[in-house]
Amino acid sequence: MYLKGKKSIRFITLLLACLMAASCGESGSNDPDATASGGSETTSSAPETVASDKDELPEKDFEGREFKVLACESSAYKGYIDVEESNGDILNDSIYESNRAVEDRFNVVIKQEILGAVEANNTATKLLAAGDHEYDIMSMTDRLALQQAVQGLLISYADMPYIDLEKDYWCKSINDTMTIGGEQWLAYGDFNLSVYDYTFALAFNKQLMDELNLGDPYELVDSGKWTYDAFNKMCIAAVKDLDGNSAMDDKDQYGWSAIPKQVEPTMWVAAGVNSIKKDADDLPYFSMENDEKFINVFTKVVEMAWSDDVWFKNTMMGNITDDPMFRNGNALFQTTSFGLLDTGYYRDMQIDYGILPHPKYDEAQDSYYTRVEGGRIFGIPMTTSDTEFTGIMLEAMSASAHEKIIPSYFEVCLKTKYARDDESSKMFDLIMNTRVYDLGDTFWCEQIRDNFIRILFTDGDTNIASAIAQNKEKCVSKIQETIDALKK
Repeated sequence: MYLKGKKSIRFITLLLACLMAASCGESGSNDPDATASGGSETTSSAPETVASDKDELPEKDFEGREFKVLACESSAYKGYIDVEESNGDILNDSIYESNRAVEDRFNVVIKQEILGAVEANNTATKLLAAGDHEYDIMSMTDRLALQQAVQGLLISYADMPYIDLEKDYWCKSINDTMTIGGEQWLAYGDFNLSVYDYTFALAFNKQLMDELNLGDPYELVDSGKWTYDAFNKMCIAAVKDLDGNSAMDDKDQYGWSAIPKQVEPTMWVAAGVNSIKKDADDLPYFSMENDEKFINVFTKVVEMAWSDDVWFKNTMMGNITDDPMFRNGNALFQTTSFGLLDTGYYRDMQIDYGILPHPKYDEAQDSYYTRVEGGRIFGIPMTTSDTEFTGIMLEAMSASAHEKIIPSYFEVCLKTKYARDDESSKMFDLIMNTRVYDLGDTFWCEQIRDNFIRILFTDGDTNIASAIAQNKEKCVSKIQETIDALKK
């Protein structure tokens, strides 16, 4: 593999660091195989281990140095990593306390600037191109961050000192998907809530479910029978021409409300298929062409949505908050995300709703799977001269967030504040344990999800095989371009 050189350098560096730490007593481990004088019997004691949710950072005093962060704001996710003050809100105060703890520990000041999402992308792009170092880390859309890495403008997370991506406070299942050729150019840590906010779920109208005598969907999930067919039958049962004008419009009742571009990727991930896979060398490749199940899944989702007026066909919707159907009680299900649950759309909703994972393809499927649409990645500029400082800060913030922020986000907000019943709280556990990050839905969404996939679905077109053949060359070329650039 082409990354052996880098890996070898990192291994030697790590080995030397470990030896130095042991000699200085910083690692907390006992000396191995200590032998008593006079040639007595060799004895050994097992080395102490550090919990996977605790960092192993050295004591440092950065003398009030500023850690400069470019963050962003959005209604769909939390693009910021710090707050200015406590205000009584549990999550806000947890973020505040977590960052103040890091500041006190290392005598630093976290200085965050928040821009709009597009403006933050543009600012990061300009600064990186100019080689200007104004921020230690910069928030970018995941696919933009990949482009910057390809151009050699970002430092790989795997090359940063003190960052241990095997720790629990780094989002390992997501990060492993983002490696290319074994190299972790980009990574999500627990200080970055955007990757949690972009986790998808299925909300359902509990009152409508009862009125239609459709049974208990929670029991279907628990029994493994929550499938495409079970979901589709419920959707069909909910469809009703409320105003009696023989035309389905926004005055009527539907089975399913969802943003057009979100439907297919959410459902194909739920079915256990991906649009891009990786080979034995950890290199991504365009896999849809020869993936019969992917084609079958895509076709079935189009047929479910477009048949029997199941899906509310407002193809102009850019955000779920543009769609009043679920909020007004006129849709049985709604595809949504954790981040959107923390908006006025749901907080002010009068109907009682529950939370489910999206359905499996069939009962033979081994697990439920949950789509993560992407996130805002904090890139490390190549202009960073003090990697020790940045590495320590990223590791410390992630570890502190794991202890102080994530429990508030997950246990208090998601499972108490946003969930309206105990069953939904259990569903959040299931959803969080089955998250999937598809590279054709994230890094290369412009070529796949937002391109021919979106067009086909919004037209109700099932001719996916033809579209794959027509778009294969440019998708393969784009992926290969990335691989070739990262080899250099």
